[in-house]
Amino acid sequence: MQTKAPNTHIMMLINYLALFPLVYFIPEWLAPMIGSNKLVHTALVLAIIVPIISYFVMPLAVKALTRK
Repeated sequence: MQTKAPNTHIMMLINYLALFPLVYFIPEWLAPMIGSNKLVHTALVLAIIVPIISYFVMPLAVKALTRK
């Protein structure tokens, strides 16, 4: 039996709500440790945020939304 995919709009909202605090706080938190190199700063911020969203937030959201 195939499960129905979660609503795209709900997934977008979850993604937005999860990304907002990460994008707001992580760059500020890392700035004093990295220095002024914007490329390194951006690469490290992305290296932290993308796995959090990809491996934790979205799989948990899909699991919660497709559970019967």
